[in-house]
Amino acid sequence: MKQVTFALIAFACAIAPVNLVHAESACPATIVVEQRASAPGPDWAVTYSGYETAVAGVTIFDGPPAEQASLVPDNEKTVGDNIIQAWQLPKSERGYWLQCNYANTTAQISRRLSANVTRCEVVLDHNMHFGGGGNVVKSVNCK
Repeated sequence: MKQVTFALIAFACAIAPVNLVHAESACPATIVVEQRASAPGPDWAVTYSGYETAVAGVTIFDGPPAEQASLVPDNEKTVGDNIIQAWQLPKSERGYWLQCNYANTTAQISRRLSANVTRCEVVLDHNMHFGGGGNVVKSVNCK
C-alpha cells in the first residue's frame, strides 16, 4: 500500500502544472527537507525513503501563522475534475500570510503576502489524493 501511495504522489508531481510558481505569490512545487531520526533502541535501524516532497495543501492566515488565525475559503466549487477554493482578502493591518504544506514531510513554509494581494485561488484535483487524504494541489495563485 505504501508503494502505491508514493507512486501516486510521484505521478501527481510529474503531471502538476508549472503555474504553481508563476503567480505573484505561490507555493514552490517541491522543497528540500533534511530529516534526522533516532532509532528507538539498538534493535532498530533508521532508513530514509528518498521520496520527494510535493505541495499538498495551502492555508491562508490573517496575521502570522504562529497566531493560528487561518481563514476558511470564501468560495469553493467543483468544476469538472477541479475543486476551486477562493479567498477574498480585503485590506488588513495584520496582513495575510500564505502557508504551503508538503507531502512526505511535516515541514511547512510561509510568507507574508504583498499588501496589494486581494484574492487567492487554489485549484485541487478532485480525483487524486495524497496518502493522508488531501487532494493534490494543481495550482496556487494569489494576486
